Amino acid sequence: MLSLLAGATLVLAFAPFDLYLLAPLALALWFALLRGAGPRQALRHGYAFGLGLFGAGASWIFNSLLIFGEAPLLVATLITAGFVLFLAVYPALLAWAAARWFGAVQLLPWLLALAGGFVLLEALRGWLLSGFPWLLVGHTLLDTAARGWLPVAGEFGAGLVVVLSAVALVLLSARRFVAGLVLLALLLLASVGAAHWNAVQPTPSALRVAIVQGNIEQSRKWADDGVEYALSLYSGLSREASGTDLLVWPETAIPAFYFEVYEPLEALSLELEAQGTELVTGIFDYDPARRAMYNSIRHLPSGATYDKRQLVPFGEFLPFRDRIAWLDRLLDIPMSDLTPGTGSGRVAMAGQVAGLSVCYEAAYARRIRTALPDAGFLLNVSNDAWFGDTLAPYQHLQIARVRALEMGRPMIRATNTGVSALIDADGRVTARAGLFTREVLTGEIQPRQGHTPAARFGAWPALLAALLLVLPAGWARRRSGR
Repeated sequence: MLSLLAGATLVLAFAPFDLYLLAPLALALWFALLRGAGPRQALRHGYAFGLGLFGAGASWIFNSLLIFGEAPLLVATLITAGFVLFLAVYPALLAWAAARWFGAVQLLPWLLALAGGFVLLEALRGWLLSGFPWLLVGHTLLDTAARGWLPVAGEFGAGLVVVLSAVALVLLSARRFVAGLVLLALLLLASVGAAHWNAVQPTPSALRVAIVQGNIEQSRKWADDGVEYALSLYSGLSREASGTDLLVWPETAIPAFYFEVYEPLEALSLELEAQGTELVTGIFDYDPARRAMYNSIRHLPSGATYDKRQLVPFGEFLPFRDRIAWLDRLLDIPMSDLTPGTGSGRVAMAGQVAGLSVCYEAAYARRIRTALPDAGFLLNVSNDAWFGDTLAPYQHLQIARVRALEMGRPMIRATNTGVSALIDADGRVTARAGLFTREVLTGEIQPRQGHTPAARFGAWPALLAALLLVLPAGWARRRSGR
């Protein structure tokens, strides 16, 4: 029960609660519970921790399936439970391995191995089977004095700082005062140095930006007259925001393929161009030669498009469709047979190069960094209406802020129902719309140039450091074996 509570408490360190000090405290409690446990007992502690973390932090998946996927209650419950049960395997494996392989080594090397293994398994969770890079502990540093770790060492480097802080707390609780205080002092000094690292510079001119948040409910969006309704609504709101450099509509703002609505969109684009405004929208695209459907972003003045690369399993495609076709019949999710795109995500607009991403892709640093260093700013369109009034819209905004800070680029984040935002290169929100509000959000962004270390080198330095933390325990185990 304590491990379950520790996992659930960790969720409070993320948005919208932002009680970031609870991250090292919750991890320290769990680490302390694992010390001295046998492999089977540690496995139970690890699984309970995972159930608490993902059961509380990712419960919004049930809402998406039941309300918007129109799945039967039993099906939505079983899929959500299965998802949480699967994710809980990661901390369970870590706890079992720490007890099975390193249980006999001394406290400090054992804790360091546990900390390194935690971050390595977070990276694995973000990659395996398409990945779920959500609730990564490094994100909890976003609004702290240690936020400088995100552009320097990336989300996994920041995660190491959090877990090592937990290690220091466990050492102090075990009356290993010298080791605990030395570790805290080293983390503090290194964090001060990371905070003063400046690797990117502003470009000469800023961009005036407007985001149209139409707040169209999913049921209304996919009604028989949904296309005409969305076109009328977004066109009307867009005319109110003309005169900005860039006008952005969210993911699939118009629930149709581009070829079905290109005439009114092109006409509106020309009208806006006459006033110096370039229109960008999320929209479905279709390639008749390949018979492929894409979730795309289109820059209307140039016709340039970006096709989403990281598709959501069970939302935008069905894994092993030939084997679980029965599930496809139970879920009523529009456009759930999409094809992944290719490319770097770079598209020129408003005199700059933008790094584009669609919805969930903002959680994948490896996808975003392919547009750098050419991209001066990031643009993400999303449809968070699937999440409803849950933790997910706020968690998603936090992830977008992390990505902006990590890459050293401002981000335009346009969503259908909220939370749309303009985020500066330091990860701070400069303008923000409400949740489930209809509004036009306006403001400025200052594009940047240059490379942060995290954008240049990616996750590998942090993962190598995590692996090195495991080595002392391995050496200690080998000596004890001899």
